[in-house]
Amino acid sequence: MGTKVFIDGHEGTTGLRIHKRLQARPDIELIGIDPAERKKTAAVKRCMEAADIVFLCLPDAAAVEAVALADGTNVRIIDTSTAHRSDPAWTYGFAELSGQQFEAISKTKRLANPGCHASGVIAAVRPLTEAGLMGGDYPLSAFSLTGYSGGGKKMIAKYESGEKPAELSAPRQYGLTQNHKHLQEIVTVCKLQREPVFLPVVDDYYSGMEVAVPVFTHLFGEKVGLAEVRDVLAAHYDGSPFVHVHAAGEDKGGFLAANSLSGYDDMDIFVTGNDERIVVTVLFDNLGKGASGAAIEYMNIMLGLDPATGLVLHG
Repeated sequence: MGTKVFIDGHEGTTGLRIHKRLQARPDIELIGIDPAERKKTAAVKRCMEAADIVFLCLPDAAAVEAVALADGTNVRIIDTSTAHRSDPAWTYGFAELSGQQFEAISKTKRLANPGCHASGVIAAVRPLTEAGLMGGDYPLSAFSLTGYSGGGKKMIAKYESGEKPAELSAPRQYGLTQNHKHLQEIVTVCKLQREPVFLPVVDDYYSGMEVAVPVFTHLFGEKVGLAEVRDVLAAHYDGSPFVHVHAAGEDKGGFLAANSLSGYDDMDIFVTGNDERIVVTVLFDNLGKGASGAAIEYMNIMLGLDPATGLVLHG
């Protein structure tokens, strides 16, 4: 018998991809639920009691309610919602933060899966704050471009409608009040003293993300340039199968396409610009390393497996 897994909310975009990936694995036994029962507390609780691992692919409030149903069971939970990402009682899921973070994930019973935009910002910024280059008071800003699948089933339906309005054919900035739901985890995980200026944009393509973090080196605590910033990132992710740091100045011929890692579960980081003004750009799939692929990576770690088991890596 394989590991028993229940996906609560597998009808959504993240849940569907987790279900598809795990359905193909002989070491996983998926616990199904009758569609007519999926919103009934007793039925969901029975599935949780039978499972070794539960993925919560639910809105925040529903995720909190689902966690309460697991009280008294030994099930290990991976929550893909925003609800628990800054809760100190939960383990944050970005395993590449450090060896200690990897170890914590392997032992936890409650894991909060990172947000998609947050994953890109954290991948770029945390190594710089960890190394002492970027202080906690650094005036951070970040630009993040995502495919429309990041908006879930309703947004996907709008973009794929045969009669979509013309405005959906162009990039659309949102989160205009600077209160995006991923900001709290970015501040917490990157050890910042204030929230960054954050510019999320959704565009007319299915999946893939491009998170760009501009850096002024004169604001760093020590004198460094393009090569040194790249080397800090490369040293941090050395040996990681999931995060690949390219050579300083490498830029794929002058263009970085946000959908270039669509369908993959790892990340590319590019460090471009000059010694005074640098842009750290992180490319990945919002449904891969930004959601379901990351959740499966952390499940693998929790089960003591190779983290890349069942995932698709390009690097």
